[in-house]
Amino acid sequence: MPRERPQPPPFEPEWLERSLNRYLACGLVFMIVLLGGFVTYRLREPGLRHDAKRAQTASYPAIGHQLFTADCAQCHGKDGTGGGSAPTLNSSQFLKSTTDDQVVALVSGGVSGTAMPAWSLDYGGTFTAEQVRQVVTYLRSLQPHAPSIPAWRQGAKASP
Repeated sequence: MPRERPQPPPFEPEWLERSLNRYLACGLVFMIVLLGGFVTYRLREPGLRHDAKRAQTASYPAIGHQLFTADCAQCHGKDGTGGGSAPTLNSSQFLKSTTDDQVVALVSGGVSGTAMPAWSLDYGGTFTAEQVRQVVTYLRSLQPHAPSIPAWRQGAKASP
């Protein structure tokens, strides 16, 4: 009858296996917490972006008014009311007939053959794209109370 062979001692001691199991369990818990955090972040992010954009654009009319007053009012009149050498921008006809993209193009690239310079950095001006949007947002904020000025292209003021 064959004799039983003596078994060699385990390759890894028992305390080492317990330690490894603890690290694996901690890693698994950490991974679950991370995944939960990513899911939470993903669910909250659209709302956070929307709130940030709304807060940012809420300040656009005020900043645009400052830019307009400093750089545009000498030609377009205070608050775009005309009387200068350029078209009246606070006119219901102008504001209804132009889109935001058209106003951005006019402010950014200027108007060839006139005294209207290009204001965008892309065309050699001094405004960033954000500042152009701020000026356009300011002009749009004038629309609800804009008077009817049929001769807005000639810089006419509203009749009293």
